[in-house]
Amino acid sequence: MSGILITAFEPFGGDSINPSKEVLEAFPDTLYGRKVLKTVLPVIYDQSFERLLPLIEEHDPEVILLTGYAKGRSHVTVERIGINVCDSSAPDALGNVLSNRPIVKGGADGLFSTLPLSSLEKRYKERFLPAKLSNSAGAYVCNNLLYRTLHHIKRQGLETRVGFVHLPALPSQAFKEAIPSMSKSLMTEVLIQTLDTILSPINV
Repeated sequence: MSGILITAFEPFGGDSINPSKEVLEAFPDTLYGRKVLKTVLPVIYDQSFERLLPLIEEHDPEVILLTGYAKGRSHVTVERIGINVCDSSAPDALGNVLSNRPIVKGGADGLFSTLPLSSLEKRYKERFLPAKLSNSAGAYVCNNLLYRTLHHIKRQGLETRVGFVHLPALPSQAFKEAIPSMSKSLMTEVLIQTLDTILSPINV
């Protein structure tokens, strides 16, 4: 087990850019002596995980950090839990609108992130970083990806650390829509500090 796998999403919902994709493309290729594997996923129920799965199986990463865009949020938010339901009026990139549909039939109602959340919260406060924990990843594609990834890791008995991080809008998006935003450099710094905390010996 080695390396870091980071994912982002393609633009969706009428936006021409996705902050997670922009941050990922500028992210370093190596970090703390580990290779960083980066991939951009489609905003499509189930297919996002199906695109991710071969990378997990091939590379057996130490950490899987899933990232996505949460319009309207003012902070980088680390999700605490993925819930076993798809339920959103927003269509995915193929036009699918799912209502009250379980992600995994017979699966647990919810699966918790395996990131060291208390340590992350402490690091953000100590460094005065605009990041915090979140108790809801929604019930759209982001939550679908988080739940399915956690379900796979648990079912396979892997020790991989898995979590989802939602990013705010970029300033160029906020200028047009009057929503909270954050610079790409600051979001990148928050993710680097997040990974540093995850990989700290006391949290491994």
